[in-house]
Amino acid sequence: MTTRGIEAGDISLDGTWSFRLFDTPDDVPVDALTGDTDAVEWHEVAVPGNWTLQGVGDLPHYTNIVMPFDGPPPILPTRNPAGVYRRSFEVPRQSAGARIRICVGGADSVHVVYLNGQFVGYGTDARLDSVYDITDQVREGENELAIVVVRFSTHSYIEDQDAWWMAGLHRPVYLMIRPADRLEDVRVEADWDPAVGTGSLHVRAVAALGRLEAGWSLRAAIFDDANSTTVAHPATAPVDVDHRTNYQFTDVGGAVSLDSLVVEPWSAESPKLYRCAIDLLNPEGDVVDTVAQRVGFRRVKIDGPDLLVNGRRIWIHGVNRHDHHPDRGTAVTVDDMRADLVQMRRHNITAIRTAHYPNRPEFLDLCDELGFYVVDEADIESHAYNWHLCDRPEYREAWVERVARMVQRDRNHPSVIMWSLGNESGYGANHDAAAAWVRRSEPTRPLHYEDAIRTQGWIDGGRHATDVVCPMYPTVPEVADYGRAVADGRADRPFIMCEYSHAMGNANGSLADYWDVIHAYPGLQGGFIWEWKDHGLRHPDALDRRLHYGGMFGEKPHDGNFIADGLVSSDLTPHPAMAEVAWVYRPVATWVERNQLMVENRRAFASLEDLYARWSFTDGDTELSGDLEGVDVPPGEQRMVPLPIALPQARGGVLTVRWYMRSACWFGEADQLAAWDQHIVDGRFDRRATRAPVAEDAIVAGPVPQLWRAAVDNDGFKLMLEWAAAESKGSQRLYKWLQQGINTVEPTGLIGYDREVESGHERHTFTIPTPLAGLPRVGVRYAIHRRFTRMRWFGRGPGENYPDRKRGSMIGLWEAGIDAQPYLVPQEYGLRTDVRWVELIDPANGDRLRIETSERPFSFSAIRHTAEELYDSPHEAELTEHPHLIVSLDAAHRGVGNGACGPEPHEEYEIGPGTYTLAYTLSR
Repeated sequence: MTTRGIEAGDISLDGTWSFRLFDTPDDVPVDALTGDTDAVEWHEVAVPGNWTLQGVGDLPHYTNIVMPFDGPPPILPTRNPAGVYRRSFEVPRQSAGARIRICVGGADSVHVVYLNGQFVGYGTDARLDSVYDITDQVREGENELAIVVVRFSTHSYIEDQDAWWMAGLHRPVYLMIRPADRLEDVRVEADWDPAVGTGSLHVRAVAALGRLEAGWSLRAAIFDDANSTTVAHPATAPVDVDHRTNYQFTDVGGAVSLDSLVVEPWSAESPKLYRCAIDLLNPEGDVVDTVAQRVGFRRVKIDGPDLLVNGRRIWIHGVNRHDHHPDRGTAVTVDDMRADLVQMRRHNITAIRTAHYPNRPEFLDLCDELGFYVVDEADIESHAYNWHLCDRPEYREAWVERVARMVQRDRNHPSVIMWSLGNESGYGANHDAAAAWVRRSEPTRPLHYEDAIRTQGWIDGGRHATDVVCPMYPTVPEVADYGRAVADGRADRPFIMCEYSHAMGNANGSLADYWDVIHAYPGLQGGFIWEWKDHGLRHPDALDRRLHYGGMFGEKPHDGNFIADGLVSSDLTPHPAMAEVAWVYRPVATWVERNQLMVENRRAFASLEDLYARWSFTDGDTELSGDLEGVDVPPGEQRMVPLPIALPQARGGVLTVRWYMRSACWFGEADQLAAWDQHIVDGRFDRRATRAPVAEDAIVAGPVPQLWRAAVDNDGFKLMLEWAAAESKGSQRLYKWLQQGINTVEPTGLIGYDREVESGHERHTFTIPTPLAGLPRVGVRYAIHRRFTRMRWFGRGPGENYPDRKRGSMIGLWEAGIDAQPYLVPQEYGLRTDVRWVELIDPANGDRLRIETSERPFSFSAIRHTAEELYDSPHEAELTEHPHLIVSLDAAHRGVGNGACGPEPHEEYEIGPGTYTLAYTLSR
């Protein structure tokens, strides 16, 4: 049967349950299933919930690859906590004659259900529904339900995802009340034919009937509830009940088809939904059961190297998403899911990979309604035993069932455009078996599996298991190589990165470089950034409100802060890199070409009618602006329009075009910024003509040369330095810097350095020898009086940006307060690049300290911590403010790259050997 989430008439069992924890399943006594729950050993816990976050004496555990206990499969740890959940319920009197079932939405890892002390069933998939028929066991009045959840099982070996190991009933539990004669499984295929512009609907239903006699029928109709109209009047078909027809009988069911439907197609840009009502009628013509299914008419197809939706090539502006909440862990609510989606769409994210398991049905309901393309991924990851289990026959059934049950549950959702066979589980016969089931049962969507192409090659590898080339963390040149292979006919599958641009800490270097290549070559359609959210957790002890990462709960082994690798923090606060994400995923792009303005609509289906554009031109001191008129670009096309202003040739400046939302919608307010682009006019920017000396107390110390930065996670794992070096995990750059003494030796003992000072003008020359190539930064540092609490600058902003993550940051005139440290583990932050001048401001009296270049632009940061203080602190909660404002001026700064789990910064963002100059004037 197919579960569809809680329906009208179902009874939720969510809420407060009695709970008791035992060291092992063998320790659970019989009386724990039926006896008194008032003893001191019993707690009250929330369902849905993770017991590991509810103060019962068992805590979360984080590992990325390794299992949290010794193996090999199927060996389990000696201590394997088992939790007994208890509550009572009553069945409504009107349920007589109905079939009554218990649905356990998800239990980590396996669970056993008992009703009134009797065994009901056993479930093994932690993230799919398990449904148990209790009709013959339920009794009038009060019933006693017990669910025993075991933390680890042999199935844990294929649930080894990069996430916290939790335990408990983390998804809803409810009673399903269904008629005795009922629709047991309903499959709805809502197709859209782009060639003729009409839709068709094919409904296939399986029924459970008490009497197999002629006359049963199905009836289907389609309604547009938004317009209160009937799209297609009811069509009927008989239910086949003649099971004695040899060789012809399939099942007790039937099919209804509706063709040539005048409907709007569904896409992530225009997520139009209709309601399909499917009735089961008895021989007397009475409706005995009804299923209401929301449908979206759309067609997903692979045509050569292109993934098409409704006949058009789409961009995968995607992220990977885990279920996560800082207090509830994996027990996320519908409001939590919606909040994730709102924040995603505010930053132009339109595609999601459900890493690495099926989400609750309600999540897909939201994606259907709001408009997201989804890669639905099976709950299979055997990372620690990547090649050990994928060919093992004893795991074959688990592989096939986890994929098949996901497909059967989710196939009616238009948002799902690909099925994924799981993640990081090698590639073996079990994958091909699962793929074969899907290809036979649900061929309307392509298959996705990364390890098949990783192990067998991008050109021809793994075709049984994947229809797309979906690598993890390729370099930009590798992506371009595949595009060239498509262009010359050597490759014929769409290229969609399942993971790229690892967002750990100060990260996401070269995101714009990836998309330059993606837009330049055929066959390249985007990918899914790793990942959406940091997984910081608060301790269930209310006195400790820090967000915890691996090891902070005292667990061993662990993988430290590798769990903090999201584009947003655990509470959904966007990290600075989100500006770059929003820019590369923007729906409309604008650039200057042949002295005209080129406008490209990057949407596949929607016009630009919901947006309006404004232009501005600034040289750093003055600004002109106006509306951009006459822009009407069809989906997927480009148009040239006249420049709104004659660009000056004698002086420098920046032309900016911004696109805003005309009206409020579900994810934003009217006038919200949706897209932006800039064109830089070379030349001499205007500069202040008069200067005054700096206030005497403004500069407390400096300038002193500086080569060190508080290592970002992509430089190396400072919390796991020796392990990372020994195992060659992540970037080894930090380890090299420490060996060279970059963090401890005075810069003048490592490089050539010269300083010239004249009338407030500073000129610093740095000579980097070849052995020191690849430094963190080259520049100087000041300590400034703490009364300077604001900054104003002309350069890239408004937020933090770095040499390889700056194109989404606009050059302009900006003003802001002093940045707070934004990352769970403190590290380098707060840089602004391409700066021509910066003013530090004391708002109390108006004093200013101005730093201005007459030569090349520089980078600067103004923060409340030194690089040493940031590096020495393992957690954001342990940082204290420095007595002074720390201002860094850089002639060069290393890119942030993706080295924690991906490529190092590209060569152009490294600091090579040679001479670097930093020249500026200090004034007020």
